[in-house]
Amino acid sequence: MVNGEKVDILLVDDRPENLIALEAVLASPSYNLIKADCGEEALKYVLQYDFAVILLDVQMPGLNGFETAELIKQRKTSMHIPIIFITALSKASEHVSKGYSAGAVDYIFKPFNPSLLRSKVEAFVDLYRNRKEIEAQRNELEIQTADLKQKYLNLEVIIADKTKELLLANEELQVSQESFRKIFHCSPNLMSIRSLYDKRYLQVNKIWSEVIGYELEELEGELDNLLQIEPEASEEFSNDIHSLDLHDGLYNEQVTYVTKNGETRDGLLSTEQVYINGEPCIISVITDVTESVKMQKEITRLDRLNLVGEMAAGIAHEIRNPMTTVLGFLQLSKKQQEYPTPIEYIDLMIGELERANGIITEFLALAKDKATDPRLENLNGIIYALHPLLQAEGMLGNKNVNLDLEDGPLLFIDEKEIRQLILNIALNGLEAMPLGGQLTIRTYVESDKAILKIIDEGPGIEPDVLKNIGTPFFTTKDKGTGLGLAICYSIAARNRANIEIDTSEKGTTFIVTFQQSMRLCKDPENTTNI
Repeated sequence: MVNGEKVDILLVDDRPENLIALEAVLASPSYNLIKADCGEEALKYVLQYDFAVILLDVQMPGLNGFETAELIKQRKTSMHIPIIFITALSKASEHVSKGYSAGAVDYIFKPFNPSLLRSKVEAFVDLYRNRKEIEAQRNELEIQTADLKQKYLNLEVIIADKTKELLLANEELQVSQESFRKIFHCSPNLMSIRSLYDKRYLQVNKIWSEVIGYELEELEGELDNLLQIEPEASEEFSNDIHSLDLHDGLYNEQVTYVTKNGETRDGLLSTEQVYINGEPCIISVITDVTESVKMQKEITRLDRLNLVGEMAAGIAHEIRNPMTTVLGFLQLSKKQQEYPTPIEYIDLMIGELERANGIITEFLALAKDKATDPRLENLNGIIYALHPLLQAEGMLGNKNVNLDLEDGPLLFIDEKEIRQLILNIALNGLEAMPLGGQLTIRTYVESDKAILKIIDEGPGIEPDVLKNIGTPFFTTKDKGTGLGLAICYSIAARNRANIEIDTSEKGTTFIVTFQQSMRLCKDPENTTNI
């Protein structure tokens, strides 16, 4: 029984006024008083409830009190219930003796003393509660005893299993250590282990010594300047340039390093922090890509020559048209010396020359070796600065430009080029949408990559057009040069980003993913992480 629960008490009397009197005397929030007007009804209630005490009238029609008490005591689950006889009969000793023989534990004679009755009932209720608590404690003790017995019986099995697990774990550890040793020393990549406490080289593999030129024994005093590792974008690590291989969590960071004989080589650096004998260390892996870089530069040079060849015809065609127009008007003006050239002819020639100059300017922007000025910049800040311009352009066509910018890291990018990329794509989107359309520019971070999305509500891009997107001089506009998106792809490549296009009849989304390590600026005076 839970403390606070009501205790069941059975009142048995064939006279309703007596039941009312008993109920009035014993009324309490702690008691659940159940009334029965005959012995037969009392026996039914005994089958349903676990009573703390029964107050039983002796003289009743049918089963009298003595007979009812004897039947209650014959039942195993109710024989423990204390019975108090309430009677107005003789107080003779033989009558009382009969009641005790029937199972009574006490007698109260009518008219009874209310205080005495309450005191006796409370005493039996306390005994009932104590008994229930003892039963609960005994049950809990039995459960605990059985549990301890089961644990004791399984103890040897548990110890044996744990012993097997430890032996297996030890074997796996030995295999793991041996595998790591083989991987470390036989890897084709340059691998080293350095302590974060004192920057000591704890271990280097064979290929590391062969390429760098130092053996582990020679590294006693060569701690910081040994590799002279410098990232390709050195401004990112300008304050810690000589200990880049002590940074944790780098992945394929483009670096250059100098060997013992002074040769400068290219590599991709990855690092991971581990604990060896309780000491924090950095495992660094350098994948040498010197030959690949040389090959890539040569391929880039050949691609540039090939691109120039392919674009020469397009450039000649695009520039020849305005030049032919200008030449025709100049020849016409030469033959008509007596009459001045009309102003609209002059304006037309100027417009054609400006168009030719624009084509040449955009063509030069495609150059792969164009000088860039990458810095740690806030992408959201660039977009906020462009928003008024784009909003004004959209309002001319009853269109809206909405920004959905999430907090993100600083990126190592060229601000001017990224502004041009956003402008080119956003203006194309505004032009593609009908009146009342909405252009959305969104930024967020996904899988440690900064994402820029420019979403329009235009009719989408046809498959035949989509496959030629980004091809120089390919355009669907009457007055377009076909170089805008080609420039965007070139800018993305220079800023280590990828451009993807998702299009349908409901609109087009340009997705620009910046493929570079993201770093937060720790100096609020230099820039702010929005």
